[in-house]
This record gives sequence, C-alpha cells and structure tokens, in this order.
Amino acid sequence: MSRHDVMELLAKARPARLDPPANGVAHPAQAVAHIVANAPAADGRAVLGQRRRRRRPRVALVATVTATATAVAAVVVAVTGPGAAPREAPNAAPDAASPAVPDAASPAGQAPMDSNRLLLVAAERSERAPQTGGRYLTLQTENGYAVPVEAAGGTYTMFGRTGGQYWLARSGADESWVFSQSLGASPATPSDEAAWRRNGSPAVISISKPKPHDLRTAAGEVHRELVDPAHLFALGDRNVSQAELDALPTDPGALRRVLLGRFDGGGGDMPADRDQWLFTVAVHVLIDLPVSNGVRAGAYRMLATMPGVRGLGVVHDVRGRAGQAIAFAPAGHRNGLEVRLIIDPDTGQALAEETRVVEPRGSWSWMAPGALYTYDLVLASKGTDEDPPTVD
Repeated sequence: MSRHDVMELLAKARPARLDPPANGVAHPAQAVAHIVANAPAADGRAVLGQRRRRRRPRVALVATVTATATAVAAVVVAVTGPGAAPREAPNAAPDAASPAVPDAASPAGQAPMDSNRLLLVAAERSERAPQTGGRYLTLQTENGYAVPVEAAGGTYTMFGRTGGQYWLARSGADESWVFSQSLGASPATPSDEAAWRRNGSPAVISISKPKPHDLRTAAGEVHRELVDPAHLFALGDRNVSQAELDALPTDPGALRRVLLGRFDGGGGDMPADRDQWLFTVAVHVLIDLPVSNGVRAGAYRMLATMPGVRGLGVVHDVRGRAGQAIAFAPAGHRNGLEVRLIIDPDTGQALAEETRVVEPRGSWSWMAPGALYTYDLVLASKGTDEDPPTVD
C-alpha cells in the first residue's frame, strides 16, 4: 500500500466531529486520528500542521497519547498492537443515564472520593511513579466516536473505533513510529444493536451526516507510519516541541498561567469558554502528552483549584476498567457536552477521557442525555529497548 493510500485511509478515519460545526458551537470532543497529516515532509515523514486543529496524540502527539515520556505509572501490559482491542460495544454508553451518577457498586479497595481529594491523591501518586527506561516509550491507545445511522425504523447509534500504538524514540539515534488500525464499528447500546439487526445487520454502513463516509464492522489492516517527532505534539491548538513540554512548570499556579497564555478565544475544535478550554487542555496534558511526573502532578493540582470540577465517584471505562472520575461543564452547559477524566487513584494514571451529552441538540441531537459521545483510552505504557514491529 502506498503512502498516499495510507494517508487517505487515515483521513477517512478522522471523525466528522472534528470539523468545525456549522452552527459555530465549539467541540470539546477529542480526535480519533491525530496522525492525519497535512502533507508528507520532503524526507517522507508525516508532519502535522504548524497550527494544529486540536489533538489527540486523544497522540496530541499524532493522536492520543497519555502518560509521561520520562515517567508513567505504567500499566504493565504488553503492547501487542492496535488489533488487540476487543470488539464488544462500548459498555459505558447507556441508553439514558445521568453523566453525574457513579457506578452503583464500588470495586473492592476503591472508596469514592470527592474531586479535590482524588486530584491531590493522583498528584502525589504521580510524583512517586517509577521512572521508565529504554530506547522507546511505547503506548497503546483506543478511541471511539458515536455516529448516527439513519434507517427506515429511525436513527440509531454506532461507535467507530480506532486503535493506535506509538513508538516514541528517546534519542535521535532511533526513529519514531505510529501504528493505526480501524477496530470496526459496533452498536452503542443494546437498543442500538436491536435497531442494527432490524436493519439487516449490515457489515458496511453508509453514514450521511455529519460527514458522509462508510463505517465497517470488521477490523481493518494495521498501518505503520514514520513520524517526525519535531511536529508530533500540540498544546491547545498550537504545536509544541518536546523541549517546550519539558520546560512546563510544575507549580500549579505557574502552569495555569502558561496554559492560559496560549488561549486565544477557542473555537473550531476547542471550547470557547475559557474555563472549559483550560480544563480540556489540562486533561490533554494528563492523557495525551509525554510530560514529566512533576508536570503531571502540577496539572492534577491545578484542576483541584478550578471551580466547576466535581467528582463522580467510581466508574468503569468502555473496557470495564474501574477508576474514579471527575467532570467539568461550564455554567448552563453552553455546548451541551460534558468532559470526564477517569483516573486510577492507586497509580495516579489517567485511564480515559470521555465526552458525554448533557443536553442533546445540534450535531448530537439524536443522542440520549448522558450518552457517550467520544472516548479515548490509554491501554498500556512502558519503556522498551526492543525494535518497533514491522507490518506485512
């Protein structure tokens, strides 16, 4: 497959929700394929635009990366490739559920915490996280986005899902690589599955809006792309180098000032509300960017000082992993969406970011209140001296 074919496939995988909405409402939702490049560089590496449309690593890197490059509370799971993800429907997308209601039963060892305590505990655990070594930082991620399917019996929801694996070189002696794979689409809820079956259980679904494309239920091929580390990262809607990430302050007040210094009114893919923008960028620091343990801890402590952040108690992400969640929505839910961050308090590791519908309207008017709109997962993170895998 040629480079042009690969980049065309990645461009098609880019969710329509990343396009600026016609009604001008800003999307705080995350990107699924951050590896979509504006154009190949002269040396053949993928290069992101000098002024990126927000995100994901969800790496902000090329797509959704979470964790620190120099220190991550590593989930010790072998990075087996994007195709390792299971294909069940997202179980965190109920037909109708309040986004503020935690799971009914808390797993053993996880007592619900208020947002302030959770964030301060996560900051402390982040500072204690072990350093990771090796030639590469490897990360395995998954992201998904809801799309409406128009059928004779009415509209139902499918989730498109993409897996990513990142091999980030820690020196100029090695090259950085990204692997991506469509994991196949699946119905969002049991009622959506029933509607899909009534529609003939199609393996290829034609989506008409918000952006026409075909959604396939089968997993796709794994694609491998060489990337230029000088253009991998974004903070807000602008590129940032690894050196700039390394220079971010660890003090929460100073970090707040540096981040807000990049705020220019939002819009497009970023929230226009200043506080929501700050929350969103802080979440990206935690779940997308290779920052130091100290910066991660500072971001948690900064969030603990923000008004409007609340704890949701113990929840499960779409893979069934238990964590504790915080959420933020501006007064009046200006865009009708709410962003959640799910944290493992035992390690300080950010597990997932979710966007849920609070007020169905506009681009997500077909969804039920509380429904999952987008998600980004960090499945594994570790250092290694191994070579990146090849793709046939």
